[in-house]
Amino acid sequence: MNIMAIGAHPDDIELGCGGLLLKSAREGHNIFMYTLTRGGASGDPKQRSDELRRSAQFIGAKQLWIDNFEDSKLSVTNELINHIEYFVNKANPDLIITHSHGDLHHDHRAVATATVEAARFNSNILSYEIPLTRDFDPKIFYDISDVIYEKVELIEIFWSQQSKLYLRANAIKGLAEYRALQSRLNTGINFVEAYEVVKLCFDREFRLLTVPYEKIKNTNTVNNLDQVLEFVNQKHEDVTIRK
Repeated sequence: MNIMAIGAHPDDIELGCGGLLLKSAREGHNIFMYTLTRGGASGDPKQRSDELRRSAQFIGAKQLWIDNFEDSKLSVTNELINHIEYFVNKANPDLIITHSHGDLHHDHRAVATATVEAARFNSNILSYEIPLTRDFDPKIFYDISDVIYEKVELIEIFWSQQSKLYLRANAIKGLAEYRALQSRLNTGINFVEAYEVVKLCFDREFRLLTVPYEKIKNTNTVNNLDQVLEFVNQKHEDVTIRK
């Protein structure tokens, strides 16, 4: 399965679905990560991009793309939608995971809305939460008890953000523990990641269904591709995408 995680800033993906990605990569699924900004409003963009690359390595992601939109100034525009659509088409995902529409941060809400439009032909979309997310309505509960300490270690890669309370281990574990209690799953499931359902399709055997579609060639409408950083796990190297 191809799983694509989309986030507005470095550390969003890891906070929201880091446990699921860690487990999925180990099971042999292909993980693709796409981050829209380099987090310049909360630190040095170069340092935060480097932290993001190391987190992708830790997860075992097949590919990471780091775009260059301006932090804290995201809005739902054709440019944002086209960029997301371009990389969705490159990843060809069976499942997309992104921000919640009810998130507190306007950048997160913009990415959530733009992703739904950009991935309108994709069959399966979930929304994740971070410790600051409000108005979250969980429908899916995923057991991460066996990787909770690795998720904490994953978040600790973002050392430049250590002063933020919601990145601390007790915040990460506390939210996961609360969702485990809320899920009422069996004893032994102590930590859970929760997800909202944007869209899910199943086949006759109740497996995720990916409906084939003709990809729109929107390369000419996507600007500044030469500024996007790409990390390819197999080669352990960073390259720049060229149009």
